[in-house]
Amino acid sequence: MSKPDNPADTFQKALTEATKVMADNPELSVTYSVDPPGFTPDTMRLPRISRRMTQEEISLTRGTADSLALRYKHHDASLDAHYCPPGDMARDLYLAMENARCEAIGAMNMPGAASNIDARIDMEAKKRGFSEVTDTTNAPLPEAAGYLIRHLATGRDLPPAARNVMEIWRGFIEERAGETLEGLNDKLSSQIEFARFCRQVIDDLGYGDQLGQDPDSNDETDEDQPEQEETDEDDQDGSGQEASDERVDGHDEETSTEEDPSSQKTQTTTDETTDDIVDLPADPENDNLTELPPAISDADPDYRAYTTEMDEVINADELAEPAELERLRSYLDQQLEPYKGVASRLANKLQRKLQAQQSRTWEFDLEEGLLDAGRLARVVANPTTPLSFKVEKDMHFRDTVVTLLLDNSGSMRGRPISIAAICGEVLAQTLERCQVKVEILGFTTRAWKGGKCRELWIRDGQPRPVGRLNELRHIIYKPADTPMRRIRNNLGLMMKEGVLKENIDGEALEWAHRRIASRPEARKILMVISDGAPVDDSTTTENQEHYLDLHLHKVIAMIERLNQVELLAIGIGHDVGKFYKRALTINDAEQLAGAMTVQLAALFDEDPRARKRVLGVV
Repeated sequence: MSKPDNPADTFQKALTEATKVMADNPELSVTYSVDPPGFTPDTMRLPRISRRMTQEEISLTRGTADSLALRYKHHDASLDAHYCPPGDMARDLYLAMENARCEAIGAMNMPGAASNIDARIDMEAKKRGFSEVTDTTNAPLPEAAGYLIRHLATGRDLPPAARNVMEIWRGFIEERAGETLEGLNDKLSSQIEFARFCRQVIDDLGYGDQLGQDPDSNDETDEDQPEQEETDEDDQDGSGQEASDERVDGHDEETSTEEDPSSQKTQTTTDETTDDIVDLPADPENDNLTELPPAISDADPDYRAYTTEMDEVINADELAEPAELERLRSYLDQQLEPYKGVASRLANKLQRKLQAQQSRTWEFDLEEGLLDAGRLARVVANPTTPLSFKVEKDMHFRDTVVTLLLDNSGSMRGRPISIAAICGEVLAQTLERCQVKVEILGFTTRAWKGGKCRELWIRDGQPRPVGRLNELRHIIYKPADTPMRRIRNNLGLMMKEGVLKENIDGEALEWAHRRIASRPEARKILMVISDGAPVDDSTTTENQEHYLDLHLHKVIAMIERLNQVELLAIGIGHDVGKFYKRALTINDAEQLAGAMTVQLAALFDEDPRARKRVLGVV
């Protein structure tokens, strides 16, 4: 009997059947992919296992399968949509606690599943650096709340890294929501009761302003309405203090629908102070009292950021452990398998272009130097003819550096980011063979919808003007002076869940331009690989329309005006020509060889008219 092509196939088949049983759906389709895990009503996607079948891969896939299967069985998406809060932090807290509920139900009934889930939690917590966290600044509250719910419901000890995060926040959570948590075990079996429980915990923790309208308010009787209307005016302060005996359930039905983050509950905020905060953004006089955020762009002096203290420029190997990078790299290698010949074909063509610019010239008929073999025939024909020598002439060759700037936004997740990684791999290998240095950079944000930057803005009273309202993350995958062979695993980071968030292209492009412009090489080429326009919900909501698009246009105009760097954009499935003069679109990696060969070769073409014709520049 022949062995299976992939030794992981047998394991995956067995796990598929076990997952169907746990999810209580024999018709469920289970697939294994490098894309993020998840499920729909008919399918479930789990992490792919490589041929090596490491223990880490097996534990991660088992734990993910058990977690998703339990959520599939015990979670009703329609109830989730009905009770899930609209605010960012409130929603994250709610989802973390609901996921913990589903896993806790399985853990109490199936010890094997509990162990698998514990192993997954342990790996994820270590990868996120939770074991090194020492204070609430770097310990995410939603994860801590989910860990605490799981611990209290099951009585199981958490893995050390997860327990560290839980303990950092435990005192705060139990101080604020201790009485509510006492009824936890009675709520686990009912998603509706647990949803109401979660919303109460969120309110206890001080995020009641993000809960939105009470989802159960439609069930109130008409007799309750007059009492509610009488209390509406008193509730405008949004404090939600339980100490007020005049308040009743559902009193914030009308005021909560506006989702004003500035009305966040604190124990020390008075009614008068909170009213001032709510009115501040709409009060021109108060706005004038607010200092403008610092200008941060050389291209646009009107472009600003509320704060830059939380931005980071970080090496890729600092965002994941070496073992994880190796596993992610193996996933990427599976995607690269069909394109092994691309680098060689592209390198050969580009190498010919570069060598054409490096053509050597000689001085002939000299009395000393290298013997000119081409003129030996004259000496043979006439022995009295003197020998001829030649010397190579010194030529100035414009050495070149290329920066590849990759969009690491959430919209690139899945196939597009795989294509972007393939582009980086092929381009780096190709140009290194041509003795051209290559730098690979990525850009995203540290958080969705503003993160801590937005929280700081809310605590400061929502002053205006705002400017960019999120935390930047610029990633260095490969420095220009580092060979590709030393950092090849870094590209696997693009396969990691949680890295890809939002994209602020203008600042990333300006950052990449500053880096390459400072290089000593004579010729500098900057290539951007993206899937569309800048997207950051928090910034877009609080500024004028097209704020980020306008900044990107001005950055591109500055780069073209300075003329220090040649700029080219490659769109992944989207046309980026509305921003960049030199632009092309790649819909699939199969188009990579032909498209990049033509475009990159054109960049090295000595004929300016030919370059413009190929690159589409008028």
